[in-house]
Parts: sequence; C-alpha cells; structure tokens
Amino acid sequence: MTSPISHTPELTEQALTDFFDVTSNFTLRPSYEGGNISTTIGFKQVHYLIEAAVLEHFRAAGLGATTLYVEYGVGLDVVSVDTRLHTVLMLDDAVAVEVRPATRDTDTRLRFKITATVQRDGAPRKAVTTTFEVALRAIEHVENSKPVPGRLTRYVVPRLGRATPRKIAAVPVDNIDLSAQRGVTTRSGDPVLAEIIGDDNAFGWKWRVPYFYCHFTSHMQMSGFLRQMEEVLHLFVADRGIAIRRMLDERSWIPVVTKCDLRLTDEVRIEDELYTVFTIEDVFKAILFTARMDCYVVRDGALVQVATGHITHGYVTKESPERDWSLVTFDEEVLAALSGKNLTAN
Repeated sequence: MTSPISHTPELTEQALTDFFDVTSNFTLRPSYEGGNISTTIGFKQVHYLIEAAVLEHFRAAGLGATTLYVEYGVGLDVVSVDTRLHTVLMLDDAVAVEVRPATRDTDTRLRFKITATVQRDGAPRKAVTTTFEVALRAIEHVENSKPVPGRLTRYVVPRLGRATPRKIAAVPVDNIDLSAQRGVTTRSGDPVLAEIIGDDNAFGWKWRVPYFYCHFTSHMQMSGFLRQMEEVLHLFVADRGIAIRRMLDERSWIPVVTKCDLRLTDEVRIEDELYTVFTIEDVFKAILFTARMDCYVVRDGALVQVATGHITHGYVTKESPERDWSLVTFDEEVLAALSGKNLTAN
C-alpha cells in the first residue's frame, strides 16, 4: 500500500504570518532506532521526534529545509533545547506533537514551545514539554540565492555562535586512531582534558567529529551534540564501574533521563577534535543525578567552548507487564561512583 507524497506548499504572506502566529499539530511515531532497551525510547530519539515536528512546521509555511538552503542560502539549525520528559515513550506510540510559535519581537532566534502527548489507559498523557530555538545560518557556498523574506532577516546569522577563547597551558596531542574513531578519555591520557577537568568530579573524552554528525557540508548539528551527550554518559558510568550493561544484567536497572538542556555557543567543523567534559553537579535524594556537559575545540592554541548543557539521569524498574515504572534508589556503590570515591589514582 502506498501513501500520497506530501509536497511543501509555496511560501505566501499568509503562510508566513501563520508560521509566526499559528500553532501546528502533528502525529508522529518514534524512530525504530530508539528502541535500545526493551521497547522504550531514549531521550535522544525523543528529541529527534520533536525536531521532526519543528521541521514540519517550517514546511507547512513553505520554508522546508531544502527550500531555505537552495533558494535562500541558509541552513536551518536547532541551537537550543530545554526539555522535560514526563512519561516513557514506546516504539509504536502515536505521539501528538503541538508546536506553538513563541518568538518575541526582540528575539534573534526563532522560538517554539512544544508539547508531546501520548495515549495511556484511554486518556492523553503529557510525555514531553520543551522549548526549541532555531537559527538560520548563512551558507557561504550556495550561489545565486535570493534574500530571505523580510520577517526572517534578523534570524539569519553568519555562524551559530562566537565564544570567547580561553587560554590553556596544555598542548593537544594527536592520539586519536581515525580507523577506530573512538577517541581517548582522561584516563587514557590527554593533557588538554586533564587541564580542563582539574580537580572537578568529572570525566573527559576527546573524539574526532565525523561528517555524519554534521550537515550542510559544514558544521556539527544539534542531533550530533545530543548523540555526544548520550555517548559521554555511557562512557562515564563505564569508567566509574557502573556500566549500563552491568546495571541491566545484575539489577534490571533501566537508564532514564528526566530532563535535558543543551545550547550551542560556537561551531564545530567536520573532523574537528572535540573535547567533551562530563561533570557531576548534584545528586537528588539518591534517585537522580544531574551532570553538566561542556564541549570544546582548540583553535590557535586557545580553548573555545562550543556547547554546554545538562542532563538529569536515574534508573527505573518495570513493576508490571504493562507500563508501570518506578525510580530506584541509588545504593552505596552507585553513590560512591557518582561522587568519584571509587576512583583510584591515575
């Protein structure tokens, strides 16, 4: 069975007005890739689903990503997310996503307030609430493009950010095996990571950005940083002796994220070496911990922060064959791991 192809409509003055003023509603399903543990959807793919709804809001106004790129010479970039996850999403959920324009007259980024709802026990339940901010980045190599519509002009930027460089004493070393693409961690020895971390309760990872984390033949996109956040969390708990697989095998503890925020502060280019630092900030009532992720590149001998964000993480167990989930309480081993008390000297 085939479905009709939905074409992006033409941009009109009324469509542009609706883009800024009218709430859009879409029903989407999570990506199959997101069913990593049982049939629950990870926080990264939750953001992918929300991003897809935001893209549909642009398309409905005749501002699809291809149109923006080819005709107007700008790339659509999500530059900030601030998300709460209220209910676990499952693989085959039909998720109702409401995209409400929330851009103020003084904003230089397009802002959207988004709510995702899912049916549970015959009634709608709030699954996700988030704010997405979008910039329109000028693409240098697109020729013969025309000016963007006047109402969009102030959202066009030459780059996604320009952070102030910070002096560092350490000198980067080329210790990344490109054939493996796995990078190096603080414990495997990197002077830049060691200087950034200092005495903080943190973990660091150096890694070379592949082209498939980027877009527009140019720079790393928001989804790449979300993947980075998931990866550094995975590496952190393994480094502290409480790896995801071990918690699953020994305790049936399923990792869960309840809150996440992330914003881009500068750009990362294809094959830049990215320094990611994951710092534990708080443990709440022994059921959730909050960590900060900071990402950097070294340019001209100085450290440049390119992204920063937070993630709140815990574990749940499934108490029945249906969808009843309960947060578990961290035991002494997990609390010691989170505090760094189980670390031996490097």
